[in-house]
Amino acid sequence: MKHPFFPLAILAVALTACGQAPESTQTTEQAAPAETPAATMAEKPEATTSEKIDKAAEATKEAAIAVKDDVVKATSEMVEKVKSDERVEKATEKAASMVDKAKVAAADMAVATGIVDDPMVSHTTRAVAGIKKFARTLQGELKAAMSAGGAPNAIQVCNEKAGGIASDISAETGYNLGRVSLKNRNPDQAASGWNKTVLEEFEARLANGEPIDKLVFKTIVTREDGSQEFRMMKAIPTGKVCLNCHGSEIKDEVTSKLDELYPDDNARGYKEGDIRGAFVVTKTL
Repeated sequence: MKHPFFPLAILAVALTACGQAPESTQTTEQAAPAETPAATMAEKPEATTSEKIDKAAEATKEAAIAVKDDVVKATSEMVEKVKSDERVEKATEKAASMVDKAKVAAADMAVATGIVDDPMVSHTTRAVAGIKKFARTLQGELKAAMSAGGAPNAIQVCNEKAGGIASDISAETGYNLGRVSLKNRNPDQAASGWNKTVLEEFEARLANGEPIDKLVFKTIVTREDGSQEFRMMKAIPTGKVCLNCHGSEIKDEVTSKLDELYPDDNARGYKEGDIRGAFVVTKTL
C-alpha cells in the first residue's frame, strides 16, 4: 500500500531541484535570509552643511600645510644656493683683491731693488688695481640694486654711490680715480683737454681693429711749475648688460628714471663693443 504522502514528497523533491519549495512542505524552521550591509548598519544621517564646511576646511588646511612644507623647503634650498653664490662671489672678490695687492707689492719691490728701472711700472700697477677695485665694487652694488628693484633702482644707486666709491678708492690708494666719456651721462664726466684727445685716439685704434681691452694710455708729464704727474686711461667697453641703460632700445621706466636724474644725458645709443668712456687715473709725483 502506497503512503498517502508519497506523491507530495516526490513533488517536493522536484520543486526543490528547481530551486523552489512548496509552502506546504516547509515543516522545519525557515533559514533566515542573508543579512545585507543595509540591514546590519544603521542608516547614517546626511552630513549637515556645517559639517561639510568643517571637512572642507580641514582638507584645505592639510593641503595648505603640505604646500607650505614644499614652499619652505624650496625657499630654504634657494636661500642656501644664494648664500653659496654670495660666498663664492665674496671669495672670488677677495682673491682678486689679494692678487692685485701682490702685483703692486712685486712692482714696488722690482723698482726699489733696481730690477726694473722704470717707476712707471709701479704707478701703472697701482692704477690698474684701483680701476679693478672700482669696477668690482660698483658692479656689486649695481647687481644688488638690479635684484632689488630692476634697472631703475640700479640707475638710482649708480647715481648715488659711484662717486663715493671712486673717492674712497682714491683716498685709499693715493691715485685720483674718475671716469670720462665723449658721450657723457653725468655732467662732470665730459671728456676735455688731454683725456678727450686720448679717447679720440682710442676710437681710432678700435676702428683699426685693436681689441678694446688693449686700449690703454699711460704717461708721466712735467707741468709748467716743474712738478710731474702720472696719467693713465683705460677704455670702458659697452657690454650687453650695459645696453639696458645705454642702448638704443631702452624701456620706458628706465627712460623716465634717466630723464629724472640726468636731464642732459648723452650716453644713449651705444652698441655692444663700443667704447662707452674711459677710466682716468692721475697722481702728482
